[in-house]
Amino acid sequence: MLFSILFSDGLTPLQAVIWFLFTIVIFIFSLACHEFAHGLVAYKMGDPTPKQAGRLTLNPLRHISPVGFLAFMIIGVGWAKPMPTNPLNFKKFKTGNRLVALAGVGANLLIALVAAVIHLILNLTIGYGVYVPVDYILTFFNYTILINSFLFMFNILPLFPLDGFEFVASFLKLDNKFIKFNVKYGSIVLYSILLASIFIELITGFDIIGFYLSILYNYVLGPLAFI
Repeated sequence: MLFSILFSDGLTPLQAVIWFLFTIVIFIFSLACHEFAHGLVAYKMGDPTPKQAGRLTLNPLRHISPVGFLAFMIIGVGWAKPMPTNPLNFKKFKTGNRLVALAGVGANLLIALVAAVIHLILNLTIGYGVYVPVDYILTFFNYTILINSFLFMFNILPLFPLDGFEFVASFLKLDNKFIKFNVKYGSIVLYSILLASIFIELITGFDIIGFYLSILYNYVLGPLAFI
């Protein structure tokens, strides 16, 4: 999915290694920011749980999930350890749930937007093909836009345990059928969609999930970065 997009062009072995390292560094940093944003907003809303758990930090070692990282390496879609929160501590229960749910994807969107602006400035003032180091810097910010766009699009899906589900659930009663179904089967549905998309790509060559995840990059932030 993600890797097929990042490494679709012909690259030299050195470029492939550098691009791969860029991908890993950006992914880890972006996930750390995502989880930190969840924890920070929860803490500001009155919940001390993230701080007590030692998760109110940008240290990626506190946030990375081995399974999520392995999934990213294999299929290009990964996740971090969920941020521990206790909504009962929120000053305003529903508002707190909504803001915490939006914080993670908001952090990824902000990172992608900042990277797009930096890329645009460098591209307009220097551009590709002038200095090799600048080419690598431009590529780094381009990858930052793409990966954070992927993380944003992935996490807004309304499936448990993603942020999109938490946001939608904050508007519903706890005994709502959507919530009950998602809590019980949401993760199964999510994994099934990912596995099905892999098989479909192997059979037809069309990456359904990759296409969906790249919408923000292809139609909004990517064009902005290359104006």
